[in-house]
Amino acid sequence: MRISDVSSIETEKISPERFDASAYVSTDCMRPDARGVVFGKSSVPTGKCTQYFKGDVLFSNIRTYFRKIWFADRDGACSNDVLVFRADPKVLSNQFLYYTLLRRDFTEYSVRTSIGAKMPRGDKAALQRFEIEVPCLHEQSEIAAALGALDNKIELNRRMAATLEAMARALYRSWFVDFDPVYAKAAGRAPAHMDAQTAALFPDRFDRDGLPVGWKCGTLGCVANLNPTKHTKKRHPEQIEYVDLGNTKWGMIESTTAYKWEDAPSRARLSLASGDTIIGTVRPGNGSFSFVPRDGLTGSTGFADLRPKLSQNAALIYLAATHLETIESLANLADGGCYPAVRPEVVLAQEIVLASENVLHAFSIAGTLLIERIEDGKKENQTLAALRDTLLPRKMSVELHVGEAREQVEEVV
Repeated sequence: MRISDVSSIETEKISPERFDASAYVSTDCMRPDARGVVFGKSSVPTGKCTQYFKGDVLFSNIRTYFRKIWFADRDGACSNDVLVFRADPKVLSNQFLYYTLLRRDFTEYSVRTSIGAKMPRGDKAALQRFEIEVPCLHEQSEIAAALGALDNKIELNRRMAATLEAMARALYRSWFVDFDPVYAKAAGRAPAHMDAQTAALFPDRFDRDGLPVGWKCGTLGCVANLNPTKHTKKRHPEQIEYVDLGNTKWGMIESTTAYKWEDAPSRARLSLASGDTIIGTVRPGNGSFSFVPRDGLTGSTGFADLRPKLSQNAALIYLAATHLETIESLANLADGGCYPAVRPEVVLAQEIVLASENVLHAFSIAGTLLIERIEDGKKENQTLAALRDTLLPRKMSVELHVGEAREQVEEVV
């Protein structure tokens, strides 16, 4: 049967004063590949918005290949570019509807039937004609529970990665911005949360310039170079995995796009390497930055690609270059009309504090461990999401017995 036989696209409007502004969802708030919603990224419009309720399924209808889909966990309102799907509870569960819209064949169908070239939008009438199989509600519940176990593990990994990233940033700030260990030793106290061997590496007083004795001011250029390796018309791979600014946000490469070289965007030129740090130079305040976890990716020339002079400093460079004050500095330095930008050399010229070699080595051990754990969690999530996407069409078409699918899920969670 068609999706329209068992669900509806809601169109009820609500005025801004009648809903919680913190629950407003625009397509910009929605993360690709159903990675949830980041609230507060868009201002609430003055006109009416589409109302949604907890349990509804929100579907970004712009460039549907990004798979921005969210199972609402609260009541709120959304922009007109976000469709609100609601299941008929007599025959379809909202969770089963969510996983239906998450299917790759539904995504491909939505792309094929989209309208427009520059900013393609899903055709609502076509979306509602998509054919699905609808098992009984009990089986729907079992299917959703099995797939939900994967999503719960993915969400747990995301939260752990966020915690580890916060720890890494707090450690960087404590050592190289606030100088907490130095202040503690200057006051005759042992530095907090630090073993005696590491504490001994820090000085116990400051120079006249306010820096710890033996430390100095420098720039990112003291520890990193701009990536010198670029693809050219004569030297390039036959296929690339492309990383764009739009899909790189606040420390996460949210998705990549595979291209044959002849079909790739003209900006797809940077040959990225494991341990690089990429920072978007166009509207740098938007936070289009990430640590590069592996070789083989191709980045947009819109990135400043910082490559460590010494591999042990990769974590330091990432945390220094993406420190909030650094991003704010770059945003203030950006110039231009519609697309304010900075040159990659400006990123490289950002000031950092250079500690003694022993302190830098100690930080590289701690920072690298945290970054590796973050990237391991991201990699596991990619595996879990791939398993979920593999199971989706089979489970939805009842090709895979629910019990068998549950066993596959239990093996990884």
